[in-house]
Amino acid sequence: QGSNGGTGINSNPYFSGGGGGGASAAGGNATASTAASSVGGAGSSTTISGSSVTYAGGGGGGTQSSSNPGAGGAGGGGAGGYTVSGTAGTANTGGGGGGSGAGGTSGGAGGSGIVILRYTVNPSTASGIVTFTGSGVWICPPGVVSVDYLIVAGGGGGGKDSGGGGGAGGFRTGTALAVTAGNTYVIKVDYRDW
Repeated sequence: QGSNGGTGINSNPYFSGGGGGGASAAGGNATASTAASSVGGAGSSTTISGSSVTYAGGGGGGTQSSSNPGAGGAGGGGAGGYTVSGTAGTANTGGGGGGSGAGGTSGGAGGSGIVILRYTVNPSTASGIVTFTGSGVWICPPGVVSVDYLIVAGGGGGGKDSGGGGGAGGFRTGTALAVTAGNTYVIKVDYRDW
């Protein structure tokens, strides 16, 4: 389960969207004086790929009334816009897109998802990591009985006209999921929401 998005403000002369929720933190609320507080919620980190990477950050809120739109949340969230469109979430992170600023601009697209599998060949003679940035199939190698996994869905797109930041894609990780050597597993990777 993700986190809530922040609250926007729609009170003349202040028009700003809230930050999109991230995998581990809620999006920030816009205030009357600045939209800089409407940051995207932070994502979650994992070391499944061999180094620490943060995924699924929320998008920052856009604004028409301040030159400081909300920043994207750690984990690929796109920044909100002021007089420009929101920034897209980073590809293959599930980051939410940034909200747009003034009229006629668009919210940023959400970042695409990713699936990572890590396995060990018994009796611990070799290991492997396989990464899917698009849908495909994985044939379980001989000697593999379980996988650790990371699944991140595509992030939501940012809103238009002082819109809120897009929410991060779903984030799930786990260990020791049972698999059968020789079986073919279909992997579906969510793209993103516009």
